[in-house]
Amino acid sequence: MHLEQLYSAYLGELYGIAFFSAFAQKYSDDSHIDKWQLLIQVEEITALKLETALQKHPISLNDRAEEMRNKGIGDAQKWMHLDWASLIDTLVPWVKPYALKYREQADAATAEREMFKLVQEHEDAIYDFLLAEQQQSGNSIDILKQFITKWR
Repeated sequence: MHLEQLYSAYLGELYGIAFFSAFAQKYSDDSHIDKWQLLIQVEEITALKLETALQKHPISLNDRAEEMRNKGIGDAQKWMHLDWASLIDTLVPWVKPYALKYREQADAATAEREMFKLVQEHEDAIYDFLLAEQQQSGNSIDILKQFITKWR
């Protein structure tokens, strides 16, 4: 069971890389490019570490990779028209269930605990970043940078 959860998280990273990359390339408000780039880094770091861990097991990592990338790009295109505040307000409730799910999985993990912790902390960083943006607290970028520094 735990490998399937980590594989699912890995696919989510591929989705996230495509999703955030689409915004980095096409979002109309360029003042947020640094945020998109940090979000992409969070996803890439997590994907690479998961890929390395999963390669130790008999799992084909490429079966659904392209599907997830296309889904990420497609979903980004649906929200590309939103202004920053509306986009953040849309993303907060969208990310919250994933943060909860990954926290529960990390708490229940009996194997690959570090990978489950990584997945949890990556989703928490994204969710906390979005909340900080929503509240305009000014420390949103620091949240992402802390994750990157810890897990790089």
